[in-house]
Amino acid sequence: MAKSELRLKARQLREGGESIIVIARNLELPKSTISKWCRDIVLSEGQILRLLNNKLLGLKRAQLKGALVQKERRLARIERYRQEGYKRFENLSPNLFFVAGLALYLAEGRKTQRVVFTNSDPRIIKFMLAWFKMFFQISPVSISFYVYINKIHKYREQKVISYWSDYLDVPISRFKRMTFIKTVQKKIYKNHDVHYGTLHCEVLKSGDLLYKIQGLLEGLLHSKLPV
Repeated sequence: MAKSELRLKARQLREGGESIIVIARNLELPKSTISKWCRDIVLSEGQILRLLNNKLLGLKRAQLKGALVQKERRLARIERYRQEGYKRFENLSPNLFFVAGLALYLAEGRKTQRVVFTNSDPRIIKFMLAWFKMFFQISPVSISFYVYINKIHKYREQKVISYWSDYLDVPISRFKRMTFIKTVQKKIYKNHDVHYGTLHCEVLKSGDLLYKIQGLLEGLLHSKLPV
């Protein structure tokens, strides 16, 4: 197509409300050339609004695409780290198991009166029950379990208790009366029906055991750190 024909075609497209970028792409010409040929053409208000909307839509699409790419990269990175974690702790040595449980108790366990461990993550509770049993010969028959949960879950009481009982393989008889927290919950959560509160595990007659754990914690915190 001759230059004059290209110029005429470009002006026709521009008068029809097409963007400089699209015209340049369709005619395979530089944007600067199209802009020079069409700079005297005044678009209507409607044409300008349409171009602005298309531009915003294009930007939005680009943003969404970019966000999706970033999300996929983030999920892939998380999964890679998870697999690294599985591999690193695939075979947990007794010594590492002992120190890990001690560290968890340092963070979430009661430090006075008696041995009580509290957490809302059932995996952590299961981990600690195994820890108590392996290193202190404390089985679930020597532990009382208390569930603390917001009062809005009162109608789910049996379901909550059954969940903890089944997951931990602990008889329901070991669970004491549930404690309902009266704090007003202003937010509505999507996981309302799969929330099971916080579990307190109290080791019975554990005064001496508490002293022993306190001594171990002191030793842990007093130890020389690797340089």
